[in-house]
Amino acid sequence: MVDMSAYSLDGRTAIVTGAGSGIGRGTALEMANAGADVVIAEWRRDTAEETAYMVRELGKRALVVTTDVTSVESAEAMVTASLREFDRVDILVNNVGGLGPQPKKTTIIELELGEWESLIRLNLTSQFICCKAFITMLVDRGIKGNIVNIASLAALVPYETSVVYGAAKAGVVSMTQTLAAEYGKHGIRVNCIAPGHVRTPIPEALYRNREELRAAQDRIIPVGRWGEPEELGRLAVFLSSDASSYVTGQTIVASGGMTYFLTKLP
Repeated sequence: MVDMSAYSLDGRTAIVTGAGSGIGRGTALEMANAGADVVIAEWRRDTAEETAYMVRELGKRALVVTTDVTSVESAEAMVTASLREFDRVDILVNNVGGLGPQPKKTTIIELELGEWESLIRLNLTSQFICCKAFITMLVDRGIKGNIVNIASLAALVPYETSVVYGAAKAGVVSMTQTLAAEYGKHGIRVNCIAPGHVRTPIPEALYRNREELRAAQDRIIPVGRWGEPEELGRLAVFLSSDASSYVTGQTIVASGGMTYFLTKLP
């Protein structure tokens, strides 16, 4: 019989930022499926409570913490509230990111400095803030832990009219490597997932009424489809479990095999 205990998260607690929808929700549910209690760190209370209900339906405890991941005070409060509820926290999944409240692709000529700074803060600075709060807690308490940062395929290949998003996500990849090197001696592993196209609200909105482009993308993805949030969640579970105990500082691409082709889309 195969021993699957290394893949279990029984007895652990995971913070998942942006867990109210999309990859965050899929990750929160897969963490619960693997045995973890889950902190839903989300700025929208209504969607967070929906995810919490789903986690509890799976038999695990859930805590909703209204969180602005771009605020140092809010991130620190997130960690404090998690410790108050569960006594210890073992996993952080930094999922929050995107193209802002009104997603659009913009060339560098059109891009304003304020837009650049806003998207860098949303996609890179937020992960720095949450990593700092979480790592500080782990080191102070002498706890081993795991961080999974969510980047993007855009961090690794050119993505036309997305210069700021790609730059921010490339920063996440670099930060992941540096933190893994610095904190491995504390028993802290830091890894990264770089998703391709995943069926979440933001890309669905971007490609609404663009069925020909969507179909063209499906054709050049070797597996023939977009990913599902729970598929990214299961990868995050693996990187948070003892099954990946010798893996740190890595960026795992989950794109259905689409890398080079991304630069050739119309």
